[in-house]
Amino acid sequence: MRHFGGNLCCWGLVFLVLFTGVATRPAAAQGPAAPLMEKPAVPEEKKEETPTTCGPLISDTCLPIETHKASMQVLWGYSIVSGNFSPNWRRVSAKGDFSTLFSSVKFSYGPAKDLEMYVIVPYIQNFARNVDASLAGPNGERSANYGGVGDISLLGKYLLLPETDYRPAVTGVLGMGFPSGHASHLNPGRLGVDAIGAGAFTFTTGVNLFKYLQPFLVHSQIWLNSPVNLFTARDDSVRSRESVTFNLAVEYPFTKRWVALLEMYSTWTWTNISTPQGFQSPSTLVGILPGIEFFLNEKWALSAGAAIDLFGKSGSFKYTPMFTVYHNF
Repeated sequence: MRHFGGNLCCWGLVFLVLFTGVATRPAAAQGPAAPLMEKPAVPEEKKEETPTTCGPLISDTCLPIETHKASMQVLWGYSIVSGNFSPNWRRVSAKGDFSTLFSSVKFSYGPAKDLEMYVIVPYIQNFARNVDASLAGPNGERSANYGGVGDISLLGKYLLLPETDYRPAVTGVLGMGFPSGHASHLNPGRLGVDAIGAGAFTFTTGVNLFKYLQPFLVHSQIWLNSPVNLFTARDDSVRSRESVTFNLAVEYPFTKRWVALLEMYSTWTWTNISTPQGFQSPSTLVGILPGIEFFLNEKWALSAGAAIDLFGKSGSFKYTPMFTVYHNF
C-alpha cells in the first residue's frame, strides 16, 4: 500500500505539471481559439529538396558552387565526322575520314556567396585520313594529324534570382575565351587539321536558368559570343563570327545514385555576306545528347553520353561519345 500510494502521488504530480504547462502557455504559441466543431488544421507539406546531380555534359549549370568550395571536372570525347552541312542545310560528303580526340579540365571555385569562377583548359588532337584527291596537300598528302592546347576560357557567374515556386533560378554569366590555340600560319600539308583555335578573344555574356519541376531538373543556357579577330588583317581565312548558344537539358533522378540526362545543344551564327567566311567561323548546329550519371560518393561522380548532330549549315556533323569525371574538394 505504501508503494502504491507513492506511485499515485507521482502520477498526480505529473498530471499537475502538464496541465499547468498547457494553461500557462503564451497565447502567441497557442494561436487563436478555434470553433468547437472545426477540424484541426493539416500541417503544410515540406517542399522536397532538389536532388543532387552532376548537371549537363555540354550545357553550363546555373547554380553557383558553395562559398569557398572547389571542384574539378575532366572530360574526354572522340568526335567522328560523318559529313558536312552545306550553306543550304543539306548533308554532303566530308571527302575524307576526319576525327578529333579531345580532353578538357574545368576547375571551379566559389570566392563569395552566389558567385562562381571557373577556367576550362582543352587539349585537341585532330586526324585526317583517306582525304579526297581534290583536298590533298601540296605534295599529295592525304592524311595528317595535329594536336595541342586549344583556346582557354575564363568565366564567372553570379546568382541574380533564386528559385521560387513559380520562378526559375537565374544566373548572369560573363567571360572570355583566349586565343591560346593554333589558328594562324597553318601548314597546307596538314590538310587543315592544325587549326585548333579560333584566333580571337571571344567575349561571352548571357544567362543560365534552372527549375526543379519534380521529378525533373530543367536547365537552360542562353549566351551571346562576340569574337574580336586578331589575324584578319593579314590572313582573312581566320575569321570568327558572332553566335548565340542556346541549350536545354533535363535530368531525371530514378535512384539516389543514377540520373538520366537528355540535352539539346545549338549554336546559331549570322554572317555578313560582304565579307568572306573564315575556316574558324562557328557553324549553325543543332543536336541532342542522351546520357547517364552515377554517384560514387559525396566527392566522386561519373557521367557518360553521346552527342549527335542533327542539322545545321556551313560545318561538319559528328557523332561524339563523351565521358567525364567529377571531384569535389
